[in-house]
Amino acid sequence: MKNVSVILCTTIFCMFFSACTKDHELPGSYLDIHTLPMHPSTLSTTFAIGTNALGDKPILEHGIVYTAYFRGVGNHNLEPTIEDNRVIFDTNLMLGTNEFTYFKDIIAGRTFFYYRPM
Repeated sequence: MKNVSVILCTTIFCMFFSACTKDHELPGSYLDIHTLPMHPSTLSTTFAIGTNALGDKPILEHGIVYTAYFRGVGNHNLEPTIEDNRVIFDTNLMLGTNEFTYFKDIIAGRTFFYYRPM
């Protein structure tokens, strides 16, 4: 009788976990973007990001995030986030190169400028 109970419990346990399908779902595709060189001037800065894949989730906004420092200012944040400064592009994100010209001098004499796509 004890063996029957063990077999029955094991069978129910196996049936319960084999019915779960979450581990069988295929992952969705992901957004694949990277930073391209920027082109600063005295009146504007042109930022560029490259897109290899758009993913399967809606893109609500895109652009770059950045931090900028004057010479002698310590504790540089080399990996800016959306909590830092943002420049939001006003075009739809598409495959290939996406450029946006920002008509403000955000570099303004700063020696260190770190940015990445968002």
